[in-house]
Amino acid sequence: QVDLHLSYSRDGRHWSRPQQRLPFIPLGNADSWDAGYSGASFTGPVLIGEELFFYYFGSRNPQRDQSHHWPLSVGLAKLRRDGFASLDAGNKPGQLITRPLKFQGKTLLVNAEVGESGWVKAAVLSRESQPIAGYTIDDGIPLTKGTTQGQMAWKSKTELALPGDDHLRILFQLKNAKLYS
Repeated sequence: QVDLHLSYSRDGRHWSRPQQRLPFIPLGNADSWDAGYSGASFTGPVLIGEELFFYYFGSRNPQRDQSHHWPLSVGLAKLRRDGFASLDAGNKPGQLITRPLKFQGKTLLVNAEVGESGWVKAAVLSRESQPIAGYTIDDGIPLTKGTTQGQMAWKSKTELALPGDDHLRILFQLKNAKLYS
């Protein structure tokens, strides 16, 4: 039996697999068309709206159904845009701070799934992790519904107009939410 797993690379030369090594597209049930074998298509994922479409092929194991041939069928798996991995928080709020980033632009967009009574907020910090006036967590307006392109905002600031062009850090705080990208 063969199923599909993810691998990733930061440089296109050295590859790794996620530590849990769970199938990305698991095999189907014993009586399904993809019960014995699945393989990736020769194309990458296709972005359709806010979802990634993954085409793959599969077959039943001939020893199981005694047909002694491997008819291949094509399947489709869907994933939210950039939904490969998330940082998750439950009822107790959690937070994370990015490494120093060079930021260009006037908006900060996030990809998040937000549960009942959940939210995501952001603050902008200096390279040294000092708060920047007007962009603190207390100034942050919570994002309260799931989206793949949610714009972060602050009480007195709707755009990022940061002093200087130095590196900065983003502090994210979330409750009952998953932060993707």
